[in-house]
This record gives sequence, structure tokens and C-alpha cells, in this order.
Amino acid sequence: MVVGDICSDSIANASVVMTTALLNGHSIFSCGEKSGSLMAQLLTDHLSHGFEIERPAFPALNMNKMCAETTTQNRFASVIETHARSSDVLVVISAGDNSPSMVHAVESAIEKGMVVVLLSAVNDDRLSASIGYNDVNISAGQFSGQLVTQAQFQTVQCLGALVENKIFGGS
Repeated sequence: MVVGDICSDSIANASVVMTTALLNGHSIFSCGEKSGSLMAQLLTDHLSHGFEIERPAFPALNMNKMCAETTTQNRFASVIETHARSSDVLVVISAGDNSPSMVHAVESAIEKGMVVVLLSAVNDDRLSASIGYNDVNISAGQFSGQLVTQAQFQTVQCLGALVENKIFGGS
């Protein structure tokens, strides 16, 4: 498993960030563009409905669903400004190329005092540079084309399993 070998430390750090937030009563917000929007929805589904075990739902919101009717560059930032609280977590899943709406979302999250987990891809230098010291970047930049989507899919699967196992125990 190449993704696990390359990204294991970052994935583990992201799962700790997410688990800590959930245990302290905070929410997980997710967003993505292109294939990243599908991965953001999958992560939200894993957190809200359970991944490997039947359990209560975690507070997770997919911002793509919340602003499907809006195409402005500030659509994700507006949701964060309205609904997020300090110490909530923003998971941004990028398909690459420094999407302006994702950059605005990260900037808004940092202003709000949120922790950011970024699943970055190739040419996401501006997005990667915008996250803070306590944030986590899980980079799939070494992959190209559909391998980025596959790497992010595996990362989302790992995050779902790790968060459940850390909170409810497991093998």
C-alpha cells in the first residue's frame, strides 16, 4: 500500500486531530472540488453513518451539499463564517490547482480558529502554504491523474476507520 507508506504519519496526525475535536464536542466540516467533492461526501458519510461498526453519528457536515446552488469563490468560506466554531475541523480535499474557493475556505477557517486537514494534490502550493503549524497536510502530490483520486479514497477510508477505532475501540 503505497499511500499508507508515504502518508502514514500525516494520516495518523489527521485522525488524532479529528478524534480530539469530536470527543470535545466539535464538528467536522468537509469540502472539495472535482473528484475531491466526492471524497468529501464519502468522508462525511463515514462519519455520520458509520464506517465499519454500527454506532451513533458524529457531527459532520459536507459543505458541497450546503452550497450546491452557489458557485461563488466564497461559498465555502460563507458556510464556515456562519456555522463553524473555534476548534471545529475543516477537511479540504483538493483535486489540485489551488482552487480559489478552497483557499478562501482555509483562510476563513484559520480566522475562525479551526484546525485544517488538507488532502492536497499536484499544484496545490498556495493551498499548502495557507495552512498553519497545527494543521495537517496529507499530500497526494506525488501521484498523477486518477491515482490522486485513488490515494485520496484510500486516505478517507483510513481516516474513517481510525476515528472509529480511536473513539469506540477496535482491532
